[in-house]
Amino acid sequence: MCTPNLCYAARAVAEPVAGLGALIDALVRAHRAAAPPPRGLPYLGLEQASGTAVHLLDGLSTAGIFRKYELVLDLDAGLGATARWLAARLGCDVVAAVASPDEASAARELTRRAGLAGQVGVVPAAANRLPIRSGRVTHVWAVEALGRMAAPEEALGEAFRALRRGGMIAVQELVAPGRTSVEIAGWRRSPLNVWLAALERAGFVEVVARDRTAEALETSAQVLAARARLLGELQRVPALASLARERERLAEALAARTLTVAQIAARRP
Repeated sequence: MCTPNLCYAARAVAEPVAGLGALIDALVRAHRAAAPPPRGLPYLGLEQASGTAVHLLDGLSTAGIFRKYELVLDLDAGLGATARWLAARLGCDVVAAVASPDEASAARELTRRAGLAGQVGVVPAAANRLPIRSGRVTHVWAVEALGRMAAPEEALGEAFRALRRGGMIAVQELVAPGRTSVEIAGWRRSPLNVWLAALERAGFVEVVARDRTAEALETSAQVLAARARLLGELQRVPALASLARERERLAEALAARTLTVAQIAARRP
């Protein structure tokens, strides 16, 4: 059986996204008593469904110069893991655009508990209709987000509009390397060239891609233990079982390399 605190956190709300956020918070608080989480990872990266190594974000951050007065737009930011990493590790301000009010509420609560609410603003907005004025942001990030969007090309057009001239967009995406079909509910698996072409059509230039699959697997014993515990708890709660299946399918595809990890950088001229 799961511990009382974890069971309560998972079942306290009916909405699965909010339940996931509450469960992650409770689990990490239990882990924190034994070992503090690394800087920039207040929730050990448990928010990301794929489980790709969080250290990949260090490579992604080379696409641009980040300072405390920079403003990053994080597209389809989910529970806000990437936005909190940017704020805590690089010191910049972040606007995290998330898909629904429920997701926004969960992301705000996790951000507040992490002490980063002053740097991370969470906005419930479709990525293809952003409430941000043109040229407002200095960077755009999309971390394993395009494949989950209903209209990714429109989202890239909105990112281009919101980004200042000379600003950089950085994308990390799970891509299909060959003809093998990978069916995971809620995810669109496209070859790398589809995303490269989409960025170019949106108006971005100097589009450069790197294959990061060889470095994609997490190696931190602390993070791996927490992920295994989270998966077990998700499997025990019927309302969250679909989230467990999603994580299992993604992990299997990455291990078999029927999905690979690519990072793409481009510039708005």
